[in-house]
Amino acid sequence: MIKELLEAGAKIGRKASPPETMDPVATAKLDCLRDRGFVMFDHLVGTSEFARIQADLKKRIEGEMKFEFPCLAQSRIDHLQHADLIEKSFRVPAQELARRGLTFERSDINSYQDLVERFKPSTLKLLLPDNHDYFSLWLDPLVLSVIEGYMGFQPVLREAYVRRNFPCSYKVMNHNWHRDTNHQHHLLKAFIFFNDCYVDTGAHRYIAGSVDSPLFRDKIYYSDEEIEAIFPDGSDDHIISEVPAGTIILEDTRGLHKAGIPQRHYRDLGFAVFVPPMLFRDDSEYFAISKSVHARLMPEQQAYVGRSNITG
Repeated sequence: MIKELLEAGAKIGRKASPPETMDPVATAKLDCLRDRGFVMFDHLVGTSEFARIQADLKKRIEGEMKFEFPCLAQSRIDHLQHADLIEKSFRVPAQELARRGLTFERSDINSYQDLVERFKPSTLKLLLPDNHDYFSLWLDPLVLSVIEGYMGFQPVLREAYVRRNFPCSYKVMNHNWHRDTNHQHHLLKAFIFFNDCYVDTGAHRYIAGSVDSPLFRDKIYYSDEEIEAIFPDGSDDHIISEVPAGTIILEDTRGLHKAGIPQRHYRDLGFAVFVPPMLFRDDSEYFAISKSVHARLMPEQQAYVGRSNITG
């Protein structure tokens, strides 16, 4: 009985508008997403609105250091002592990393520059429950219309955060080619680029048309060599996201993809994950939004946020 309720809950949602009622831009985007598994949006590129958000993000990361702790310190990784973790791409609980002395806390750092120089983090993760501007990006009306057209119903926002990725010596989880498994049948992820992205600053990669491909399904991670033997770098289906700041990429991440590792500078990337509504699910650990920010959203945006995500 419970299983039947959960399966039914996965399909609950407001029925999406038929594609023929969508505007021409959204229809073209939807066609691309259905055909290739990904689509790009550039309507925020170069806007003053986005420049304001970029400035706020820089202040939050470098000035206020409001990202999540503990963080993995690549400077503390020993090739021999931590060979087992390296082999797993550090896909272990955070408590295990802390137990083995590979993390640092807010109390360990004096400044942002101190953090970068001494601990050499691969990733900093930032949640933004108190800022309307970020949720206006994650719940962009044009993007939402394409999401609903693709899924056929209104999903929910499952995760929402920003990551800053740095150059690093050791791959950590999503630095490897993989498929997301948040939901077996319905899954979309929006990537928002907060700075100009090139190959050497960590361009995201995706294999177009790989959602339903039977290839590469027998393990969690795949090497560059394995993927490029079938989808060579530079081929039509091997998509490298060299894009300007303000670009949003919508992907069905059940397809093969990976995070690029910057060779210089860093990459600031926003993430929003959309999945079907589920009965009896508490998503509060994945993101939070304050009551005041939620109240400022449009009703159609509010419908994407579960009650468990709204905080005082």
